[in-house]
Amino acid sequence: MNAIQIGAAPLTLAQLRLARLGPVAVTLTDAAWADVERGSAAIQAIVAEGRTVYGVNTGFGLLANTSIAPGDLETLQKNLVLSHACGVGAPLDAGVT
Repeated sequence: MNAIQIGAAPLTLAQLRLARLGPVAVTLTDAAWADVERGSAAIQAIVAEGRTVYGVNTGFGLLANTSIAPGDLETLQKNLVLSHACGVGAPLDAGVT
C-alpha cells in the first residue's frame, strides 16, 4: 500500500495522484502531531476556564449565541464533522474517488 505523510509542506501532485488511484496509508509527521496536541491543549484550556468561543462551546451560524453544555461538546464537534461528510447521488467508481 502506498503512503502519504502530512506535515507542514503542501501535498505534491504525485501524492494527490496516489490518493486518487487507490488506498493509501496516511500518517502525520511528528511536528504535525505536536501541532494537533497543542491545539487540543488550547481547546481543553478554553473549556476548563469556562470561556465562550464560537464553535467550541457555542452553536454555529444562527446558533452562535447558543451555549452548549460541557457534556454535549464532544457530540457538537462530532456532528460538525459528520455534517460535512455527506455525499449526494449515486456512488462514484473507485477510480474517480
